[in-house]
Amino acid sequence: MNIGKVSKRVERVSPFYVMDIMGKAKALEEGGRHIVHMEVGEPDFPTPLPIIEAAKRFLDTGNVHYTKAQGLPALREKIADYYDQEYNVSVSSERIFITPGASGALTVALATLLDEGDEVLTCDPGYPCNSNLVSLLSAKATAVKVDENNGFQLTASVINQSWGVSTRGVMIASPSNPTGTMIPREQLGEVVNAVKKHDGFLISDEIYHGLVYQQRAVSALEFSDDVFVINSFSKFFGMTGWRIGWLIVPEYAI
Repeated sequence: MNIGKVSKRVERVSPFYVMDIMGKAKALEEGGRHIVHMEVGEPDFPTPLPIIEAAKRFLDTGNVHYTKAQGLPALREKIADYYDQEYNVSVSSERIFITPGASGALTVALATLLDEGDEVLTCDPGYPCNSNLVSLLSAKATAVKVDENNGFQLTASVINQSWGVSTRGVMIASPSNPTGTMIPREQLGEVVNAVKKHDGFLISDEIYHGLVYQQRAVSALEFSDDVFVINSFSKFFGMTGWRIGWLIVPEYAI
């Protein structure tokens, strides 16, 4: 047995330097230094007290056991209600899966959709961990250059120009990490239609919804039920350490 051997997949994964920086910053804090954290996407306030109190009440019941694979039905139904109230879209709770954070949701979505050698179009600049997850599945993430002319977001024309023989889908994030830009409503609708014409899949990362300054962020679900939407309680709800995310899938993927 070769104790020192790791898989070729792991060797293709690039380091996520943000975590290294955070580790060094935490070490400085432990030494008494005051550090302003600008490396990770984390609110500068603790989890709201009503959430903490509700969690304590739930733990006190002792009813903390395995759930259905999709997660607690009551939570999934509340998330479905949230989409009805915030986006005016109807989402069956059966299409909602509770995951260990948004990264867990993305992993499940990609594992559902990709085969070896498949290609996914992503944004450059974009969140670096996305390409790592694609690589772990022996697929290829192609980062498409975007700039101020297209709002640092993919457009329908860019997708059409970049789509290749092995392309299977597109990943977008609005608001974007790291640029913070949002895809305008009309542009998002065109992106959804472009991917549909190529008979591909669309994964929409919406974890920064609610953290906006002017108009509200638009969900891909407002244009189609045949999209994969990722979100999390981490950012807007201030629950980063809780590691609770969710994934909304089309009916065919349940």
